[in-house]
Amino acid sequence: MTYASLLVAVDDSPVSDGRLELACDLTLAFGGHLTGLCAGYMAPPLYDPLAGGAMLGELLAYYRDAAEAEVERARVRFSEIIDARAIAADWQGEIGHPATVFSAAARGADLVVLGARKARAPSVGPDVADVLMACGRPVLIVPPTRLRSPVGEPALIAWNDRREARVAVASALPLLRQASGVTVYAVGSTIDDSSTAELADVVTWLGRHGIAAEAVVAPPGDASTGRQILDEALTRKAGVIVAGGYGHARLRQWALGGVTRDLINDSPICLCLAH
Repeated sequence: MTYASLLVAVDDSPVSDGRLELACDLTLAFGGHLTGLCAGYMAPPLYDPLAGGAMLGELLAYYRDAAEAEVERARVRFSEIIDARAIAADWQGEIGHPATVFSAAARGADLVVLGARKARAPSVGPDVADVLMACGRPVLIVPPTRLRSPVGEPALIAWNDRREARVAVASALPLLRQASGVTVYAVGSTIDDSSTAELADVVTWLGRHGIAAEAVVAPPGDASTGRQILDEALTRKAGVIVAGGYGHARLRQWALGGVTRDLINDSPICLCLAH
């Protein structure tokens, strides 16, 4: 298993360049193909009943022009960086709701590379939660300022024995094979023979894939579980945290679980999540 096809979110914000450079590094490391995608968002125009919708057409044209200009700026920056790196790549630019566009485009990707959660989503880039819950692919979330590369550095697996964690670890095997060390880390209310055996099974399974790993079970501390995971990853100088992405649909919004939300909001380390 490798990442033969990567999809990266590109926009015209300053942090997009760093995310794109990292996506280029990953593409080279895995010998893959990179697709850059920008989805220009058209904010729905306000309807004034007193004007009888007279301005509606002009507003729609204005918003479309603005969205197309945003996509073009992202395309130019993508081309400049790709040309300098000489990697196999192509470009997609669309007008639409970013999370919907990215979730659909993920069908052609092994790994989706996104920026961390944005207060301005969906007007600038897709909302991470929406894509994570809908795309059916592992998502690598890149913080605005990351401490280390997710390739070639230690990796921390935030483990609990649920479906999402199992999917996330299986999806992250290409990253884990290139890690300088792997820790399977669990925070448990009790530490007994069953929890030790559970992590031993994961370590054995990783070993059969050629990945040496150690297991660590930690008791709950004063901080939240998400904070404990981050502190452990920082202590180990990890380049990536692998974890299940937990959440559920609430009306038309995705509500993330507490640990997932804390990791996305607070981590200065890249996250490899899967739902």
